[in-house]
Amino acid sequence: MRMITYLFLAYKSVGFNLFRGCSSFSKPWLERCCPSHLSEQSINKISGKKHDDDDVDPVPWDKLPVDILKLIFDRLHLKDRIRFNLVCKQWRTNTTETPQLLWLMLPYHENSQHLSFFDMSEGKVHKLNLPKSAQGGWFCGCSKGWLFLAKGSEFHNLQFFLFDPISRVQIPLPPLSTIPEFGKTFTIRQSKWNPAACIITQVVVSSSDASQCILAATFCANDDNFLALCRPQDERWTIVDGLLADGHCYLDIYFFNGELYACFAKTNNLQDQANLGPFPTHSVTLGGHDVNLKLIPFICPPIYPSSYAADVDELSWYYKDCAIMVRLVESNGQLFMVTKICDIIETSDYDDINEEDEDEDNERLLTYHQTARFEVSKIQITDTTFTATRLSNLSDQSLFVGDGVSLAGNFNEFDKNCIYFLEENDIYSLEDVYPLSRESGIFYLDDGSIKRSFPSIKTDRGSYMNWFSPNIKTGAFF
Repeated sequence: MRMITYLFLAYKSVGFNLFRGCSSFSKPWLERCCPSHLSEQSINKISGKKHDDDDVDPVPWDKLPVDILKLIFDRLHLKDRIRFNLVCKQWRTNTTETPQLLWLMLPYHENSQHLSFFDMSEGKVHKLNLPKSAQGGWFCGCSKGWLFLAKGSEFHNLQFFLFDPISRVQIPLPPLSTIPEFGKTFTIRQSKWNPAACIITQVVVSSSDASQCILAATFCANDDNFLALCRPQDERWTIVDGLLADGHCYLDIYFFNGELYACFAKTNNLQDQANLGPFPTHSVTLGGHDVNLKLIPFICPPIYPSSYAADVDELSWYYKDCAIMVRLVESNGQLFMVTKICDIIETSDYDDINEEDEDEDNERLLTYHQTARFEVSKIQITDTTFTATRLSNLSDQSLFVGDGVSLAGNFNEFDKNCIYFLEENDIYSLEDVYPLSRESGIFYLDDGSIKRSFPSIKTDRGSYMNWFSPNIKTGAFF
């Protein structure tokens, strides 16, 4: 009986307070949430609508149990959750542990005036308008509810921002020109691509709270890459130098338990074992604040060595287990390394078959990476030891990996013990003619099968789908 009373008071309180600021929203929401047997008069009474002969009792909105607030909050759609958080500080505070939402950020054109997100729970597309200050930019990654926005057509005028598509808050970051010798460092260009898409390989933030967060990014510099950190209020990037031996590169970066983890390997041969220790924790100073950095060596899984096939004219080649991509992700308080193993399909063109000049006539037209399988390992690392335990079962968890930051969770709408994966820069074209890519789908760990249930996408502008968990809290920005 007490639970029923609390529920009634909760519905009454939510309706009354939301009605004060969003009258068009209150009654339809209450009609969905309140028990079907309540009369029109009861719903009007709960929502605060007053008849001449009715008296609305004072609503104890500040005394509702947290579990009741969560019960109501979990039943709300995104727009209603945002309104819920606007009612009062206590309601915002009491919903900090609610389950995360999962959206799929869809490919976009840099001239678009909006961003499109597919809501995986509701099965519909949200179109969020971009402010003029964010239009014409390039979104290079996403992390903890923030998008990484780059604006500018050339390296020398690139400007970086953190952008929240929900609140439309846009926070400036240090310019690229603060990186030493940036003009000589960044020379890689891809036709039709924004310059930022050519040099930024990964961006992560430590917190959804912009006033407290640290941003880490890896940049592609000619034949090498490097790691840089900053805070939104900093004037320049802080470059992390001297941690990797020559011939090594960063594969992925990830904030875990307040520390930055960076996976590394040998640049030209991921199968060659990287240095396995020791692994001291490095400290990077940002404006008087120290950031702990841990290096993780990539452990290559067993693959088929030098296995390939070709058609009779040797115009098409198929290479088995020839490409590897790595992602770090946290799941249930543990750090996982997710390895994607790809086969390569390569096509060539002989304009004039001539045995004496074969190398000159043979041009590689297209290289396509086809996802073959995934492997997952649990990572445990100290200053002196490193272990990677291969997992065959994720229990009730699902992993979501792609070109942006990877996520994990127990979502009712998704299959369990599987990996949802997205296209990741897997196509190279000499003539800038790109086919449709079908390298997004679901990998099932129990039997190794792949279901390619996502729509095909064009990849000619470096714009890919990304997993995105919106930050719906308010008051956390500065």
